[in-house]
Amino acid sequence: MRLSIPFIVSSVILFSPLSSAEFDLDSLLEMPLDSLADTKVVSATRTAESLSDIAASVYVITGKEIKRSGVRSVGDALALAPGLHVSKYSNYDWGITARGQNQPLSNTLLVMVDGRSVFNPTFSGVDWDLIPVSLDNIAQIEVVLGPVGTIWGGNAVNGVINIITLDAENAPKGKLSVKEGNYNYSEYQIHDSTEIGEYAHLSGYFEYVDHMPWTSEEERVQIAQHFNVYTERFGARLDYQKFANTLSFQVGGIRSREDYQWLTYYPHYLFPGKPSVDVFDTEMTMQEYFAGAQYIHDLSNGDSWNNNVWLTYNSNDGTHRNAEFWRLDIDTHYTMVDLWGTQLGLGSNIRLIDEKLGTYSIFEQYTMPYLRVTDEPDYLHQNIGIYANWDINVNDRTQLTLGSRWQYNNLTDEVYTQPQARASYELAKNQRLWAGWGRAVVTPSRLELATTFQENTYLESGVCIDTKDRCDAGNGELYDYYAVSQLIGNNGLEVEKIETFELGYRYWDDNKLQINLSAYYSVHENIRALMRLSKVAGIIGGNSSLGTVGTYLYHSQSQYIAPLWSETMGGEIAVKWQPISSVQVNTNYSYKRIVGHCEGSICKGSNAAKRQLENQPSHYVNAQLIWDINPQWWASTTMHYVGKSSPHPDYIAATPAHLSEDDYEWPEVISFDASVGWQMNKYAPLIIGSVENLGAEQSKEFAEYQSPFQNGTQYWLTLEWQYGELR
Repeated sequence: MRLSIPFIVSSVILFSPLSSAEFDLDSLLEMPLDSLADTKVVSATRTAESLSDIAASVYVITGKEIKRSGVRSVGDALALAPGLHVSKYSNYDWGITARGQNQPLSNTLLVMVDGRSVFNPTFSGVDWDLIPVSLDNIAQIEVVLGPVGTIWGGNAVNGVINIITLDAENAPKGKLSVKEGNYNYSEYQIHDSTEIGEYAHLSGYFEYVDHMPWTSEEERVQIAQHFNVYTERFGARLDYQKFANTLSFQVGGIRSREDYQWLTYYPHYLFPGKPSVDVFDTEMTMQEYFAGAQYIHDLSNGDSWNNNVWLTYNSNDGTHRNAEFWRLDIDTHYTMVDLWGTQLGLGSNIRLIDEKLGTYSIFEQYTMPYLRVTDEPDYLHQNIGIYANWDINVNDRTQLTLGSRWQYNNLTDEVYTQPQARASYELAKNQRLWAGWGRAVVTPSRLELATTFQENTYLESGVCIDTKDRCDAGNGELYDYYAVSQLIGNNGLEVEKIETFELGYRYWDDNKLQINLSAYYSVHENIRALMRLSKVAGIIGGNSSLGTVGTYLYHSQSQYIAPLWSETMGGEIAVKWQPISSVQVNTNYSYKRIVGHCEGSICKGSNAAKRQLENQPSHYVNAQLIWDINPQWWASTTMHYVGKSSPHPDYIAATPAHLSEDDYEWPEVISFDASVGWQMNKYAPLIIGSVENLGAEQSKEFAEYQSPFQNGTQYWLTLEWQYGELR
């Protein structure tokens, strides 16, 4: 199939009939930069408002900017926004955070597609490679920085990312595309849409992606460079609109199959005569499917009633993420546009999650390298919330927003209040000054409350027990080494809270220039750390590997506690500029500084815990140049810069002896992406050449102690044919 599909599609594209009809630039390319006053966003208030009037730090990545950048994933596209630290762990793993610590799974950032959460509750984070959305179906990505828990609830504490897809009427009409690149990258897509009767439109797509897990030349991955990741995405949307009623249905999903290597330990003292380890290749399947409906009714007095229902199924049979869940989301929101001269929004939501974590036999628990276990694998997670937002026009220039959310969670059997207050002042018709305050909470997770993560290690001839001199000389007695390390959940943990104060300024000059500035100060309470509960060591003689006299056993237990809190301060500057109609420049700079604090017994002997919070890069720069050269040609280049971190000496002093100071630095990253597109006319194929990670060949974007993989320079060619133009 990998040979036949590109050949067939490419043949259709290359030999399709061409037209000599002339067309101007705007008939082929998207519209120019929109004015801030004309840009509508929904993620900050749940109602479509002009970006210029929103009293929050909001940034919009448009569909055109995504297309021109040449990115192939949502994770890479988010690098275009200010305030986000986008770091690539491997060829398909990202760590993305807003105004906080970056880690592979972040629980302080809510990510949605059309308002449907893609947050994974069983592992308290976002699987960035498993977001079920096609880039070509994205209208815009709305990034709201700061606490938005009042509007959206769980995990919207440092920011919200809402991916807004095209409605069925504006979705691609008859499009085939093929991408082929190095590191065995292949991608095939088909999109289509049609009109059904007078009031309805239907769209759909299917995508298939095949690529290697790593773009690394490291020796550790060469033995597995024949591995592949296979991903299928699909989606369909039906929109019906008649007079005051709008009804939309969506279904879709993603399935990813990943080759990987796994092993089983057979300690000699338990399994004498067997090989100590059995290494084998296997496959992991990760999938998510969803269906949902949205109904909007616009009343004659200007009020509106918005209702959403989403059903999601997610499963993962990976050894460290063996879990599945069903999630039902029901949300209703009513907006009164004229309540004594003010606007009031009232809403409520219900979220039910039927989750099931994997179960393991006693044999598996002590022969697998790592696994997660719990006493209650099946659990029905219940969240019920009500929320309100009140917009008050204080005078002709000043608007005040007051709001709050009350959310019940059965995991802790508590109700959490998430208030906010925001104000906007019109300095001039094209200038706004705004300020805000809000408090939000991280949704409690069974991950840290009621599960145990266990890591097992077995090494033949792994330890020498004697004096140091005799061991160094190779004369000490050797033992096999078997260790069990357990990280135990804690039901008594307090919920994490983040309180943020913000100040911002906006300026725009029609569709020529946009400037957004923001500054913030946040306090993050009840941050998790691990406290050692026990450690036990002993020796079992005999039944060990050749050349050893026994087995050295080590068992340790640690538990999650919440002794840490932090202060974060920083700001963002974002500029979009269109000096001439064919050129657009997007650039932004972000600064972030974290100050850690620690309370309790864990802090008395060392400052390492709080200093670890501070070990993050402080400077981030992104710049994008888009040039529509003429009706046939366009070009784009993007630069990404992340400054390196400076670990505190207290943190370095507490690190293991085999790691150096450099291993704990987040490295400096400077990379460039570029794309060039050519299309003879709108009936001909569009040909795009793209390259990613120039200047950072075989670099690492995470600190070395987290064992990230190198990222190589990637290039690929895209052939895209809009066969719908021939209809």
